[in-house]
Parts: sequence; C-alpha cells; structure tokens
Amino acid sequence: MQKKLSGPTLRRLPRYYRIVCEHCERGEEYIRSCEIACKLDVDETQVRKDISAINYSGKPKIGFNTGEFKAHLENYLDLLNTKKAFVIGVGNLGLALAKYNGFSKYGLDIVALFDNDPQKVGIKIGTKEVFPISRLSEMIKQEQVKIIVLAIPGEEAQKMANIAVESGVKAIWNFAPVNIEVPEGIIVSNQDLAADFVVLSMKIAEQ
Repeated sequence: MQKKLSGPTLRRLPRYYRIVCEHCERGEEYIRSCEIACKLDVDETQVRKDISAINYSGKPKIGFNTGEFKAHLENYLDLLNTKKAFVIGVGNLGLALAKYNGFSKYGLDIVALFDNDPQKVGIKIGTKEVFPISRLSEMIKQEQVKIIVLAIPGEEAQKMANIAVESGVKAIWNFAPVNIEVPEGIIVSNQDLAADFVVLSMKIAEQ
C-alpha cells in the first residue's frame, strides 16, 4: 500500500515528472535534486523529501536516472492508466481545455463536451463532439466516465455537479467561480483563476 502523501507533495510530483520528461527527451541520463529545485524554485531538501516519500532514490553525487525516475513516477501517479473525462461548457475555457494535447501524458482523455447552446451542439473539437446537456447523464453511464470538468458560469455549476454525481461521476475538476457541494466520497478540485491572479498581483506589488 502506498504511503499517503501531503497535498503539497502530491501537487509537486507532476511538476517533477514534467522536468524529468524534458531531460529524457534531450537524452540526459541523470538529473540531480538541485536541478529540479532550481527549475521550480523549491528548496532542495524538500525535493529530496518528496522523492524519498515515493520510495525512490538516486545515486550519491550523480543523481536520479531519468528513465528509471520517469517510469517510477508514471507508476506511482498512475499516469499510464487513462481516465476518460467530459468537459461541461464550450466557452473559451472549455475549448482551450479540450484542445490541449498535453493532458494525455498525464493519463487524462477528454472524450466529449457538453453545452446547452444549440448552435454549439454537434460541432467537433478535433475528434471530440459537443453534445447537449440533456444527454450528460446517459453518456456518463454509457461511457463509464468518472471525471467531469466544469467550465461553466457559477450559477450552473451546482446543477451540473448534481447530475454528474447522480450518474456515477467520482471526481470533479471545477473551474466555475463557486464552491459546489457534493456527497462524502466525491472528490472536488477547485481552480480559482481570479484568486491565482490576485496572488500574482500581490507578489508584483511586494517587489
């Protein structure tokens, strides 16, 4: 059984994975914790603690073998087990998420989109078709989708979350500017873009 990681450690691991992948693509055989720390502006001691927490170790004074470390992260983070997801909302954000090809490296496959605008229903974003909201419940059950991405106005978010959860969804990636209520056992990850901007703005002001 894997050791339960803290939230901050878990959020850092995909960033480590991205850096290790970049080194692998350049044919670099080893990477050291100090290099990872420098690229992410993280304390080197923290990097070593994070990597130790997932039961991986490198060679003293040489570092981590990039191929082995990449494979270890893929296994630990379950990146090779593809998870299907639906995007709800075909505005600018929903479109951007659907078009982003980088998710596949992390095991996310956005297979369809949903919207209540008749003019958007039926269009295709690459290979992904836009379906009416009325078919959401049916298709969640049909495709056995466990993840939805909410890219809709706040006033619609709770209603869509309710439909998704009742249909069998287990996790919600929420970009709507509102907190949604879900039953115990349902995972919600909130992305507050406005709050992120305020933090960025405050850091600029502090310089």
